[in-house]
Amino acid sequence: MQVSGRVTYNGHGMEEFVAEKAAAYVSQEDLHTGEMTVRETLAFSAECQGTGDRQDLLAELARREGEAGLTPEHDIDVFMKV
Repeated sequence: MQVSGRVTYNGHGMEEFVAEKAAAYVSQEDLHTGEMTVRETLAFSAECQGTGDRQDLLAELARREGEAGLTPEHDIDVFMKV
């Protein structure tokens, strides 16, 4: 039996699709360090899982903080941009 076809993800061929930038495994048993803020925890978790580049992550984090009306602490905000 001969089979042929094309594999796509959301209409994009595998030559265009980079799985590491579009998907990640998230364990159902996350352990978080109590000393970290929510923002630090989310950033750390995303970085460990390799979900996109740091600038994209920070831009999305800032957008969501703005939508929620949150203002990050200055010291943490400076640290996140290093």
